[in-house]
Amino acid sequence: MKIINKKITYFLLSVLLLSTSCEKYLDVNKDPNNPTKISAASRLVGAITTSNGSALWRGNREVAGLNQYGTTKLITGANASAEQWRFTASYFLWQNAYVFTMPNCVDLIVLGQEEGSPHFVGAGKTLLAMNYGLLTDQYGAIVVDDFYDGKSQLNLTPVMQDQETVYKRIDQLLDEAIVAFNSTSNKTALNINGGDIMFQGDVNKWKRFAWALKARYLNHLSKKSSLYNPAKIIEASNNAFNADGMDAEFAYLSGGLETDQNPWFSWGGFVLPAGVTDPNSTAFNPRYFAWSQFFVNMLTSLPVTNSTYQDPRISKIMKPAASDGQYRGLKVGGGLVGGQGLRANGQPGDATKVNGNDYGRFSNSGFYTSERSPMPFITYSEVKLIEAEAKLRSNDVNGAISAYTEGVKANMRKLGVTSTDINNYIAALEADGLATHFTNRTNGLSHIMRQKYISLCLNPETWVDMRRSDFSQAIYGSSLVRPLNLNTVVFDANNSTQWIRGMVYETNEQTRNPAAVGDNSEKFRLLTPLWWDKAQ
Repeated sequence: MKIINKKITYFLLSVLLLSTSCEKYLDVNKDPNNPTKISAASRLVGAITTSNGSALWRGNREVAGLNQYGTTKLITGANASAEQWRFTASYFLWQNAYVFTMPNCVDLIVLGQEEGSPHFVGAGKTLLAMNYGLLTDQYGAIVVDDFYDGKSQLNLTPVMQDQETVYKRIDQLLDEAIVAFNSTSNKTALNINGGDIMFQGDVNKWKRFAWALKARYLNHLSKKSSLYNPAKIIEASNNAFNADGMDAEFAYLSGGLETDQNPWFSWGGFVLPAGVTDPNSTAFNPRYFAWSQFFVNMLTSLPVTNSTYQDPRISKIMKPAASDGQYRGLKVGGGLVGGQGLRANGQPGDATKVNGNDYGRFSNSGFYTSERSPMPFITYSEVKLIEAEAKLRSNDVNGAISAYTEGVKANMRKLGVTSTDINNYIAALEADGLATHFTNRTNGLSHIMRQKYISLCLNPETWVDMRRSDFSQAIYGSSLVRPLNLNTVVFDANNSTQWIRGMVYETNEQTRNPAAVGDNSEKFRLLTPLWWDKAQ
């Protein structure tokens, strides 16, 4: 089945308008082939699709530059803005989530309730909670209580909830979803119309998806000493995904229309212009040109010691340079003219490498950026690494190491790494001092956060981890530095500890609802830590 994101989005919006615009008219005039209300079974596919293509994609497109995964060819122009932290009120995650995505989740909840099918209620609440999480982790305060409820008129000047309240709402939604999935009185199966394109009607996997999200958001509270509860995180992890093949992700297709393809491969800003055949042409300026040297360092050195070791996943994720077969990345914010970025030991890279062929391409380079690459919402590997962090913070060193190594292995298995290479990599970690490292919290976190950065490649969740870790070089290595050509209108060029902490609200929300938005200046929004990012 081919899922066309844009068509489904506009179709579902049309259905939304139809289903809320009028009351019953004359029953005799109802056309069974043109219904004014769509069943929950037919809405699930849209809720999943837009949660990915409209919300998650839009929430990670620019963050991939902010997070130092992708680098641009040029140092000027719109593509370089994210990499250099030049964010404005034209960042459109807000609109994509509130207009194109979450109404589908709410309608799924309402229809499931009306039809006596609580499993659809659970799916809707799980997806809604995830989208609230995506939004609040970038903006902080967001609209929850005054958001569209599927029954009432839209409130165009809604009150925003502070992030602490939003987190309570997310946890409540996920608890309610789990209860709904446990219901034995469900009338309609999730996949009766083939709409469950993620789990094919497997309610157990949906329930584990909800538990996985609970673990993620509870773990975000690591700076809140009175709220962070490792036991609850571990409980949620134990009830979440517990094996390979359970990941919540959106599967892209090949052989269809362009929008069937992973956006990192094509329609997200990586298609050659008409008449251009050479990707080195100056006429081709893709959204991201090459991977960063920082990411290359994550895949060519070990945590804590930065000892040289080539991670077997590197050949699964990226391609080497055409010029010499070496894995190499650009300086963040420096474009091709900036040459190779800092090496893992913090020493300068090769500044003479300014030809496009000195770098492997970002798009269509491997597991995460190919035509059929899935877009993960949350994975088994992430769950195990969350569990590892919670156990580390509760001083269960052996339990933390066990969960950590399984998280690493799970991601390697997902990428198709051989068992021999997996075992050799784990043996290298052990020989480099893994057991000793986990007796020190910072060193243990270095292992966990670096592995999350690799295994959650291109997911905005890694920006959450970087903020929770205060962009620590002790955790991420000495090559984690701010970008070249930094936005010095907002950021102090002489303050290396000043990092980007949040996003600017969208222009239309600022214009329509200024009382709720408050100070939306770039200097305030980009520099102000969110609630969970403030130690307490």
